[in-house]
This record gives sequence, C-alpha cells and structure tokens, in this order.
Amino acid sequence: MPREEQIPDVLALKLEEALAICNQMGWQVEVQTTAPPRGISGGTERVVRFTVTAPGKGVLTVAREKTGKEV
Repeated sequence: MPREEQIPDVLALKLEEALAICNQMGWQVEVQTTAPPRGISGGTERVVRFTVTAPGKGVLTVAREKTGKEV
C-alpha cells in the first residue's frame, strides 16, 4: 500500500494524465465532477482536488476548463 508521502501529485493535470499517474502508483481512484450551477459544456477536464479516502484509495474531483477566459 502506498505510504502517505507517495500521494500522487495530480492537481491541475488533465484527467487522463492524472488517471495514468494514479494507476502507475497503484492508487485506486474514483472521479467526481464539479461545476458552477449553470455548468460548463465542453472544455478539458482538470483535477481540482485529490482526497485520500483510505490507504491507496482516493477521489479525484475534476472541473471543466473554460477556454478563452483568463483570470
């Protein structure tokens, strides 16, 4: 089982990349999606949070990236 210091560093990565890294490190993850009330259709899904739920298990929270808007 992964030790705490081996938590995957996947924040801001595309969902596909994050899933690949978690898989390589032996983590089992679920994916949850979050969005503003009116939602955002389209756009790249990026990881905005990684929550450890048990040793070697976690939840990736993803949000769609709105293109064309810079903060």
